Amino acid sequence: MNDPKEKREIERSEALHKTAKIVSGLLPGGGSAYELFTALVKPLHEKRFEEWIREVTLRLHKLEQEEKINLEELAESEEFNTIITKATILAQQTHQTEKIEMLRNVVINFAKGVNSDALEYELMDYFLLIIERINPFHIMLLKTFQDPQNYNKARWKNIDYEVKVHLVDLFLSMYPELGKKVDIVMQAWKDLYNYGFVDLPTMKSVKHTKFSLKKLTTDFGDQFLHVIESEE
Repeated sequence: MNDPKEKREIERSEALHKTAKIVSGLLPGGGSAYELFTALVKPLHEKRFEEWIREVTLRLHKLEQEEKINLEELAESEEFNTIITKATILAQQTHQTEKIEMLRNVVINFAKGVNSDALEYELMDYFLLIIERINPFHIMLLKTFQDPQNYNKARWKNIDYEVKVHLVDLFLSMYPELGKKVDIVMQAWKDLYNYGFVDLPTMKSVKHTKFSLKKLTTDFGDQFLHVIESEE
């Protein structure tokens, strides 16, 4: 075996196994704990990877058949290879289907715009970083206040506030099941503001009625939503 790359991969794999065995030695059960750990984690890791590859491959193949992309050109693009590699790693690290779908859509949308100025590599790389950090609350907030008069109308029309209340009160009126998680919701909003996705710094900065509430997402926030959503 003379291939330096292959040798490094084997050495890295052996090092990981050695580390796992050392960690398992610190746990009750010793070697049996290590066997249980690998028996549980490896199948899940492999399953996520296989599902990810299958879905991304099918979507890319469909785009090529529609003559929207050229797979041979994509294979030569270092930027695309970096994006799909990072997205793949992130997809293997989460069980949240919403987040996995966002990652797939980033890959697909970047594949369609890789040879244009529409989607720059730096922007997509930044969006991947954000996807790693956010949770479904962030997306729920963004979608709700991108078009508050029309998103999820069934819940919106149940709000009976005619006096001005804080934004968080309007949101929790739409989603009363999140009442016990109000602190997480408000922190998620602060995150969105720090990312440049919404206009208001907190959900208690200005009072509204549901009739006076306007769009609160920024153009940058709208662009993020567009990239993480599928056009299919």
